[in-house]
Amino acid sequence: MSDHLSDKELLDKVRLGDQESFRQVYDRYFIDLYGYTSALLQDRQLAEDLIQELFIHLWEKKSTIEIVHLKAYLTTALRRKIINVYRNNKYVDLDETIIATLPSPNGIDDKLRENDLEQEFKTTLNKLPKKCRNVFYLSRIKMYKNREIAEELDISIRTVEAHISNALRHFKVH
Repeated sequence: MSDHLSDKELLDKVRLGDQESFRQVYDRYFIDLYGYTSALLQDRQLAEDLIQELFIHLWEKKSTIEIVHLKAYLTTALRRKIINVYRNNKYVDLDETIIATLPSPNGIDDKLRENDLEQEFKTTLNKLPKKCRNVFYLSRIKMYKNREIAEELDISIRTVEAHISNALRHFKVH
Protein backbone atom coordinates (compact mmCIF):
# COMPACT_ATOMS: atom_id res chain seq x y z
CA MET A 1 0.00 0.00 0.00
CA SER A 2 1.24 3.50 -0.76
CA ASP A 3 0.90 4.59 2.92
CA HIS A 4 4.31 3.10 3.56
CA LEU A 5 6.18 4.75 0.70
CA SER A 6 9.22 6.87 1.46
CA ASP A 7 9.19 10.56 0.73
CA LYS A 8 11.36 9.95 -2.32
CA GLU A 9 8.97 7.33 -3.69
CA LEU A 10 5.97 9.58 -3.07
CA LEU A 11 7.72 12.52 -4.67
CA ASP A 12 8.60 10.43 -7.73
CA LYS A 13 4.92 9.55 -8.11
CA VAL A 14 3.85 13.16 -7.56
CA ARG A 15 6.22 14.23 -10.34
CA LEU A 16 4.31 11.88 -12.63
CA GLY A 17 1.01 13.50 -11.65
CA ASP A 18 -0.23 10.91 -9.15
CA GLN A 19 -2.86 12.78 -7.13
CA GLU A 20 -3.14 10.09 -4.45
CA SER A 21 0.59 10.35 -3.74
CA PHE A 22 0.25 14.12 -3.56
CA ARG A 23 -2.61 13.69 -1.05
CA GLN A 24 -0.35 11.42 1.00
CA VAL A 25 2.41 14.04 1.05
CA TYR A 26 -0.16 16.62 2.16
CA ASP A 27 -1.54 14.36 4.88
CA ARG A 28 1.93 13.41 6.06
CA TYR A 29 3.14 16.98 6.57
CA PHE A 30 0.13 19.24 7.03
CA ILE A 31 -0.15 18.96 10.84
CA ASP A 32 3.53 19.69 11.48
CA LEU A 33 3.57 22.58 9.01
CA TYR A 34 0.35 23.98 10.45
CA GLY A 35 1.62 23.82 14.04
CA TYR A 36 4.85 25.56 13.08
CA THR A 37 3.13 28.30 11.07
CA SER A 38 0.21 29.05 13.36
CA ALA A 39 2.55 29.27 16.37
CA LEU A 40 4.65 31.91 14.61
CA LEU A 41 1.84 33.93 13.09
CA GLN A 42 -0.82 33.53 15.79
CA ASP A 43 -3.33 33.45 12.93
CA ARG A 44 -4.86 30.08 12.06
CA GLN A 45 -6.45 31.18 8.80
CA LEU A 46 -3.26 32.78 7.52
CA ALA A 47 -1.33 29.64 8.51
CA GLU A 48 -3.73 27.47 6.52
CA ASP A 49 -3.56 29.84 3.55
CA LEU A 50 0.24 29.77 3.46
CA ILE A 51 0.32 25.98 3.62
CA GLN A 52 -2.28 25.75 0.85
CA GLU A 53 -0.17 28.11 -1.29
CA LEU A 54 2.88 25.96 -0.61
CA PHE A 55 1.13 22.77 -1.73
CA ILE A 56 -0.42 24.45 -4.75
CA HIS A 57 3.04 25.60 -5.78
CA LEU A 58 4.41 22.08 -5.25
CA TRP A 59 1.68 20.60 -7.46
CA GLU A 60 2.04 23.23 -10.17
CA LYS A 61 5.84 22.86 -10.33
CA LYS A 62 5.92 19.11 -9.65
CA SER A 63 7.69 18.21 -12.87
CA THR A 64 10.32 20.95 -12.76
CA ILE A 65 11.01 21.51 -9.07
CA GLU A 66 14.19 19.95 -7.70
CA ILE A 67 13.67 18.46 -4.26
CA VAL A 68 16.23 16.27 -2.54
CA HIS A 69 14.66 16.08 0.92
CA LEU A 70 10.91 16.65 0.89
CA LYS A 71 10.47 17.63 4.54
CA ALA A 72 13.40 20.03 4.39
CA TYR A 73 12.04 21.57 1.20
CA LEU A 74 8.54 22.04 2.64
CA THR A 75 9.72 23.57 5.91
CA THR A 76 12.23 25.89 4.21
CA ALA A 77 9.69 27.03 1.60
CA LEU A 78 7.10 27.65 4.32
CA ARG A 79 9.62 29.54 6.42
CA ARG A 80 10.30 31.82 3.45
CA LYS A 81 6.57 32.41 3.07
CA ILE A 82 6.36 33.38 6.75
CA ILE A 83 9.29 35.77 6.37
CA ASN A 84 7.54 37.30 3.37
CA VAL A 85 4.41 37.80 5.46
CA TYR A 86 6.49 39.80 7.93
CA ARG A 87 8.26 41.59 5.10
CA ASN A 88 5.02 42.51 3.37
CA ASN A 89 3.95 44.00 6.69
CA LYS A 90 1.01 41.88 7.57
CA TYR A 91 2.84 41.50 10.88
CA VAL A 92 5.48 43.96 12.02
CA ASP A 93 7.21 43.86 15.37
CA LEU A 94 9.21 46.59 17.06
CA ASP A 95 11.58 43.88 18.21
CA GLU A 96 14.22 44.23 15.53
CA THR A 97 15.32 40.63 15.92
CA ILE A 98 11.98 39.16 14.81
CA ILE A 99 13.23 37.60 11.61
CA ALA A 100 16.46 36.35 13.17
CA THR A 101 14.51 34.62 15.93
CA LEU A 102 12.14 32.67 13.69
CA PRO A 103 12.83 29.08 14.63
CA SER A 104 14.51 27.05 11.97
CA PRO A 105 12.83 23.64 11.75
CA ASN A 106 15.15 20.66 11.48
CA GLY A 107 18.22 22.91 11.58
CA ILE A 108 17.55 24.38 8.14
CA ASP A 109 19.28 27.72 7.99
CA ASP A 110 19.23 30.37 5.35
CA LYS A 111 21.20 33.01 7.23
CA LEU A 112 22.21 35.15 4.28
CA ARG A 113 18.62 35.62 3.15
CA GLU A 114 17.51 36.22 6.73
CA ASN A 115 20.18 38.85 7.26
CA ASP A 116 19.14 40.68 4.09
CA LEU A 117 15.48 40.57 5.07
CA GLU A 118 16.24 41.57 8.63
CA GLN A 119 18.26 44.55 7.45
CA GLU A 120 15.51 45.59 5.04
CA PHE A 121 12.94 45.22 7.81
CA LYS A 122 15.00 47.32 10.25
CA THR A 123 15.61 50.02 7.69
CA THR A 124 11.94 50.30 6.77
CA LEU A 125 10.80 50.15 10.38
CA ASN A 126 13.24 52.84 11.46
CA LYS A 127 11.84 55.21 8.85
CA LEU A 128 8.52 55.27 10.69
CA PRO A 129 8.02 58.07 13.23
CA LYS A 130 8.24 56.77 16.80
CA LYS A 131 4.56 57.30 17.65
CA CYS A 132 3.49 55.60 14.40
CA ARG A 133 5.83 52.68 15.15
CA ASN A 134 4.38 52.27 18.64
CA VAL A 135 0.78 52.39 17.43
CA PHE A 136 1.52 49.87 14.69
CA TYR A 137 3.29 47.57 17.16
CA LEU A 138 0.39 47.64 19.61
CA SER A 139 -2.13 47.07 16.83
CA ARG A 140 -0.47 44.33 14.80
CA ILE A 141 1.73 42.52 17.30
CA LYS A 142 0.06 43.01 20.65
CA MET A 143 -3.37 42.80 18.97
CA TYR A 144 -4.74 45.76 20.90
CA LYS A 145 -8.02 47.22 19.75
CA ASN A 146 -7.86 50.81 18.50
CA ARG A 147 -9.70 51.99 21.62
CA GLU A 148 -7.10 50.29 23.86
CA ILE A 149 -4.24 51.87 21.93
CA ALA A 150 -5.86 55.27 22.22
CA GLU A 151 -6.18 54.86 25.99
CA GLU A 152 -2.67 53.46 26.39
CA LEU A 153 -1.01 56.27 24.42
CA ASP A 154 -3.50 58.98 25.41
CA ILE A 155 -4.45 59.82 21.82
CA SER A 156 -7.73 59.76 19.91
CA ILE A 157 -9.04 56.71 18.07
CA ARG A 158 -8.88 58.70 14.82
CA THR A 159 -5.19 59.36 15.45
CA VAL A 160 -4.63 55.64 16.05
CA GLU A 161 -6.36 54.84 12.75
CA ALA A 162 -4.28 57.46 10.95
CA HIS A 163 -1.01 56.05 12.35
CA ILE A 164 -1.94 52.51 11.34
CA SER A 165 -2.92 53.65 7.87
CA ASN A 166 0.32 55.62 7.48
CA ALA A 167 2.43 52.67 8.63
CA LEU A 168 0.72 50.31 6.20
CA ARG A 169 1.27 52.76 3.34
CA HIS A 170 4.90 53.17 4.36
CA PHE A 171 5.57 49.42 4.32
CA LYS A 172 3.77 48.97 1.02
CA VAL A 173 6.07 51.50 -0.61
CA HIS A 174 9.16 49.93 0.89
